[in-house]
Amino acid sequence: MKLVGYWTSQEQYSMHDLIKFVIEAEKGGFTTTMTSDHFHPWWHDNGYGNFTWVWLAAAAERTKNMRFVTGVTAAVYRYNPAIIAQAFASLDVLYPGRISLGIGTGEAMNEVSVGFDWPSADIRLKRTTESIQIIKQLWNKKEKKKQTDSNTLDYGKENNDEGFVNFNGEYFKIRNAKLYTPPSTDIPLYMAASGPEATQTAAKYTEGLITISKPDKVKEMFDIFDKAALEEGKEPNSLQKIGKPKISYSEDYDKAFKSSEFWRAGDIEDVFNTDINDPRALQQKAKQEVSDDKLKDSTLIVTSIEDLIKPIEQYFKAGFTQIYLHSTSPNELEFVQKFCNKVLPYFKDSK
Repeated sequence: MKLVGYWTSQEQYSMHDLIKFVIEAEKGGFTTTMTSDHFHPWWHDNGYGNFTWVWLAAAAERTKNMRFVTGVTAAVYRYNPAIIAQAFASLDVLYPGRISLGIGTGEAMNEVSVGFDWPSADIRLKRTTESIQIIKQLWNKKEKKKQTDSNTLDYGKENNDEGFVNFNGEYFKIRNAKLYTPPSTDIPLYMAASGPEATQTAAKYTEGLITISKPDKVKEMFDIFDKAALEEGKEPNSLQKIGKPKISYSEDYDKAFKSSEFWRAGDIEDVFNTDINDPRALQQKAKQEVSDDKLKDSTLIVTSIEDLIKPIEQYFKAGFTQIYLHSTSPNELEFVQKFCNKVLPYFKDSK
């Protein structure tokens, strides 16, 4: 079965509305939800700043079997990796087997806003790599291959069977840390990436790659990912390749397009490396630099829900194993209900 999951945008909707959406999504047949993890939204007008970890507990409690994964949690500054490990271990204890963690290198709008500088991409990747190592050690996730990053990993005698962890990294240091409430299950860990080095890191340290790239742009990325996985002694087919198509549905095309405006800033050139942290400035920059044509190109705008079948199929043909539908439709409940009735069964029946 091809896995088609649902996406919830913590920046665009209230926590109460998102819970309504995810309950409806589970009722209609979705089994997995990915959700953003931000401090600031990408857009100032009508934006939200929900604390995702709180919402995850509330949403898991109000659903029966829905699984959740963050897309993504930035383990670079505002979240210490040990605290991430503790938070998601506790969520897994409350909701065993229903919690996964997506890791990424973050955005300035979330980190600079709470007092941190915005460094170069290579430094953010190094910080993320150390964070992943710390989280995995605290979760007691075993490596399939011996660790070779001697400059970041400190396997001391105190990293023992009792679960105490010491880590002497360039950016993070952990001293005799132990999760006294460890995970109940083996929590899946994925990483968002765009460039080659981050893609290799995802293959080396996690169970899957998250990318916003479209099907016609991922072949080289997937080749890099698979090669790096093989070099680590991993079977590429055992790892996930996760996509996130952005969608706006309405029978009225103009309404569907207008609703996609909220995500215009996501199409700013090299947006993940910008040091702008104020959503008002991001919004202004997007209005000046991102054309309507570019926004239309980045969003699947449809007036018939069945018109989503072919584009989604293209993701799976390109090698994706999971996709999460990021809907910015003017009537989100209507989108969920119609998709579940007319499109989701098609992919559940597909092999």
